[in-house]
Amino acid sequence: MRKNFITGIFILAIIVFNLPAYGQLTYTESQPRQVVLTWQNDPSTTMTITWRTDIRGKKNTLRFAEKPDAKPRKWKSLEAETFTFDETSAWLHTVELKNLKPGQRYYVEIDHPQLPDKFAFQTMPDESSRRELVFLAGGDSRTRRDVRREMNELAAKENPDFIIFSGDFISTALNEQQWDDWFDDWHEQMVTPDGRRIPVIPSIGNHEVHGSYLQPRENAPFYFHRFVVPEPRTYYVLKMNPDLVMVTLDSDHVFEVTGQNQWLDKTLQEHDNYKWKIVQYHVAAWPSVRDFDGSIPKKIREQWIPILEKHNVDFVIEAHDHAYKKTVPIRNNRQDDENGIVYLGDGGWGAPVRDVKNPEEYWWLDEAVKIDHFWKFTLSENGQNLTVDPIFRPAGKSIMRVKQN
Repeated sequence: MRKNFITGIFILAIIVFNLPAYGQLTYTESQPRQVVLTWQNDPSTTMTITWRTDIRGKKNTLRFAEKPDAKPRKWKSLEAETFTFDETSAWLHTVELKNLKPGQRYYVEIDHPQLPDKFAFQTMPDESSRRELVFLAGGDSRTRRDVRREMNELAAKENPDFIIFSGDFISTALNEQQWDDWFDDWHEQMVTPDGRRIPVIPSIGNHEVHGSYLQPRENAPFYFHRFVVPEPRTYYVLKMNPDLVMVTLDSDHVFEVTGQNQWLDKTLQEHDNYKWKIVQYHVAAWPSVRDFDGSIPKKIREQWIPILEKHNVDFVIEAHDHAYKKTVPIRNNRQDDENGIVYLGDGGWGAPVRDVKNPEEYWWLDEAVKIDHFWKFTLSENGQNLTVDPIFRPAGKSIMRVKQN
C-alpha cells in the first residue's frame, strides 16, 4: 500500500511540476523547446534562432538584450516566422537577429506566459587578435542515444564557439520521434556551463534523406525545415572571422557532386586571402572503413579535391564511416607533408563504430581507430596558429598539432 502511494505521488509530481520521467522531459503544448542556433548570414552580426511548439500559438516572439538585467526599454522584441510541414506534428518558429555587435554576448527570452526559454548566445568577432576561438567537428550521432548524450556532454564542456556537424543526425529520415529525441537532447545539453547556447553548422548526410542519394529536396523535410542556413541549404559558405572561412558541401544527397564544382571554385577563390580554410561534407573521400573505390568517394577525389588543393584548403572534415581517422597530408593523390591537405573523420558521435582499415596497409591513413570521438580546433588570438585535438569517449586524449603558422 505504501509503495503504491509513493508511486502515485511521483507520477503526480511529474504532471504538476513538469519533472523528467525515465529520461524524458514533459512540456506544455505552447512551451518553446528544441532551440537550435544557426547562421544564414554574417556570424559576427547575425544569429538565427529556431524552436518548436506543439501548437501554433497566437503570437510567437522573442526578446533579446546585451545584459540579462537590462532595463525594459533595452530589450528588443521580434516576431517569428511560424510554419509547419506535412511530416511533422510540430509548429516551428524562426527568427533572424540582425545588426548585432561583433563579439558580443546577448541574452534571449523566448516568450511564454509561465515557462519562457532563457539563454545566451555570442556573435563571432570581426577582427583578429580579439580572442581565441574554439570549435568542434564531428558527425554521425544516429542510433545510440545514450552514447550521443555522452558525446553532447563532452562537447559542451569544451565551451566551443560553434560545432561543425557533418551529417547523419538520425537514422531514419522521416521518423519524427528520432528527430524529436535528437533536438530534445541538443536543446538540453548543448549549453555551456555559463548558459550560452552553442550554434551548429550542419552538413546533410544520407540518413537525412529518404532514399539517401540524389533525391529531391522534399525527401529531406526535417533537415531543410529545422536547420536554417544559407540557400541552397546543403552547400554554403560562412566567414567565421577574418582568418577563418567554413565551406559546407553536399556529397550526392540532394545536389550532385559535379554540380557544385563551379560554385566551390568561385567561392574558394573569393576567400583565397583567408589564412584558414576548412571544408566539410558527409561521405569520406579517403575512407577509414568503406571501399576506397566506391562511386561517391571516387567522384569526390576526381571532382572536388583538385579544387580544394588549388585553393590550399587546410583541413577537410569527413564522416559516414563511424570511426576515428586522420590522413597523412595529401596532394595530387600522394603524401605531401609540406603542402598536403589533412582529412579528419570519420564520424563517431553516437552511431555504431566500425572496424577500421590497418593504416600500415593504406598509404592515405595516418591513424584509424574504432572509437567514438569528435575533433577540437583552437584558433589563436592572432589567427596565426591552429591546433587540432581529437577528443575520445571513453575519456582520453591525444594531441595533434599542425599548421602552426
